[in-house]
Amino acid sequence: MYARAWAVLLLCASAPAWAAEVSPQEVQNRRCVNCHGQLHIAQIGPAERLSMVAPPAPGQQPQASPAARSGLYIAPNTLDKSVHAALACVNCHPSAKQLPHPQKLPKASCNDTCHKDAQQHYRQGIHGELAAKNDPNAPTCVTCHGGHDILPKSDRNSRSHSLNSVRVCGDCHQQHRTKINGAPAGEHVAQYLESVHGRSLVKGGLAVSAACNDCHGHHMVLHSDNPLSPVHRTKVAETCGQCHIGLAEVYQESIHGRKLAAGDPNAPACTGCHPGHRIAATETSAFLLQMVAECGQCHDKVHSAGGERVTSLYKTYLRSYHGQVTTLGSTLAARCSDCHGSHDIQRIEDPRSALNQENRVATCRRCHPQANASFAQFEPHGDFLDADRFPLLHAVWIYFVIVMSFAFGFFGLHSLLWLVRSVIERIKHGPHPRPAPGGFAVRRFTLVDRINHLFVIISFFGLTLTGLPLLYADQPWARGLAYALGGVRGAGLLHRFFALILIANLLVHAVGVARRFRKHGVRKLLFGPVTMLPRWKDVQDLRGMFGWFFRGGAKPRFDRWTYWEKFDYMAEVFGSLIIGLSGLLLWFPQFFAQFLPGWVFNVASIVHGYEALLAIGFIFTIHFFNAHLRLEKFPVDDVIFTGQLPEDEFRHERGEEYDRVAANGELEQLRVPAAPPWARKAAIAVGLVAMGIGITLVVFIILAGLEAL
Repeated sequence: MYARAWAVLLLCASAPAWAAEVSPQEVQNRRCVNCHGQLHIAQIGPAERLSMVAPPAPGQQPQASPAARSGLYIAPNTLDKSVHAALACVNCHPSAKQLPHPQKLPKASCNDTCHKDAQQHYRQGIHGELAAKNDPNAPTCVTCHGGHDILPKSDRNSRSHSLNSVRVCGDCHQQHRTKINGAPAGEHVAQYLESVHGRSLVKGGLAVSAACNDCHGHHMVLHSDNPLSPVHRTKVAETCGQCHIGLAEVYQESIHGRKLAAGDPNAPACTGCHPGHRIAATETSAFLLQMVAECGQCHDKVHSAGGERVTSLYKTYLRSYHGQVTTLGSTLAARCSDCHGSHDIQRIEDPRSALNQENRVATCRRCHPQANASFAQFEPHGDFLDADRFPLLHAVWIYFVIVMSFAFGFFGLHSLLWLVRSVIERIKHGPHPRPAPGGFAVRRFTLVDRINHLFVIISFFGLTLTGLPLLYADQPWARGLAYALGGVRGAGLLHRFFALILIANLLVHAVGVARRFRKHGVRKLLFGPVTMLPRWKDVQDLRGMFGWFFRGGAKPRFDRWTYWEKFDYMAEVFGSLIIGLSGLLLWFPQFFAQFLPGWVFNVASIVHGYEALLAIGFIFTIHFFNAHLRLEKFPVDDVIFTGQLPEDEFRHERGEEYDRVAANGELEQLRVPAAPPWARKAAIAVGLVAMGIGITLVVFIILAGLEAL
């Protein structure tokens, strides 16, 4: 019992001494905090600060914020949580060992004993160079790490913690006015925050995501063009490989990696395809759509290699169906990496290449499961402008250049001369008289003919509106039109729907022609006055029209069909066949590749696009003039809608046919009551809408052509 009592007494007696036992550093720190732990220290004068030797009296309250000299005030518990808690204040502020210390102390030095290597690296970096130039914006140790409140890097609240370092770097660079790699420094910060790294780190809290110092380094931050920089193009693969395990090795074995190692200045490194601060997730639409342009930065060069013209792989891809669809915003079509690979790209001759002859079919089957060796013969970068490497494609292109030049050149001149003569005739004789409502007219087209023509209009306009976005995928109006049609997929489905209407219309027309042959005989329909084939009479009419253009007088007397109507008809029928057949090849390539070589699809692509462009241009200009815009018919020739023509107009325009049907007694059979006024008004409305759409599209096409020059 006595022993226990003595123990208690001894413990109590020793308690004050035990509680007061502190280290010399703590004693020193307490001595400093006696003054600097007072909140009002920043607001008092220098004389009073020098006289301070003790803490404020009990109950004394600060009068103002210490914002003017915040470094004077140190919260008493700040140092206790700091990574420097075991150090004395005078370890960093040796000038304060004697009290009272000088009124102004020099800045604390971090390198004298503790961080010498870090300080040396700092001086070698961009930040140290700025500090040496007394740049007021140059970051110091305190800028990035803090002052008295420095916390361990592992601490969530530390300024150097990965979740906070981006903010620390961003606070400075967001306000930086200089440019880094051609862009304002603040722009790089904004790009990073929206990148896959930035979103994962800042918004997702994924601490393992790459922050600024993971790529750029810590103390020795160097410019990207410095060979020692971790983001230099020769070192960036190694830097990225620290997180993306294995990809660096794969890249180094690729054609790009080997070229880079060999010193090729054009060889792409990681940041060549994944732009440093704006890296997007590879599965996102933004990355998939941007990737083609990234590849195109290098593969858009057309030059000669040993006298041989090298095709621009970028432009030829954009002209392909894959490229057109991708340009319109679809991520379903094959892009560069789908065929060539990504990090493991090899030359085609290399057995490891996905496009090597032994591997090409398997590569195609990733998207086209039924692809065969013939299918794989398709040239995805076939250049019809390269006559040496692709002579057949070049010949097909030259053919269309000639045909389009003739069609638009000849009939463009024909329409222009007609317009001039029509103006002259109107000035001389006044407007062309229109027949009064009522009375009789002459039937020109049956109900079946008119329905057939209506479906021609529907299919043509439908195919035009859904097909032009592909031909001019790089134009803003094309992308807008595709979007309005439900995107690439929606436009594609509609295009195929209207194609079926076109095919059905051709079949119906073929049946109608066959019935006419059975009824009237082959000789009459092919060689008679109602034939759609050219005859000597058409040559005479053409010569007579040019005579009327230049001299005036009487126009030729036409029969059932004029030479320009025959040209329209033949162009429409054969054009539809060409467009339809080439479209079927492109619609079902895997099926047709079973018995056709792959290069046929290259030809079909050129034929389909240029024949369609020829048809669109001709219909919306030459045909529109003949049927709508010439003064004699303006605003619309309604005969194809009503099926009839006023008898006086019939006699005036088709004098030879009128005499023939009147002589053989057919005129009475052809007379029908005139169409009601509403029918003509409806025809005019349809014609104006058609002209509005057509002329607008022609203007867009012309502007796109001028832009390409």
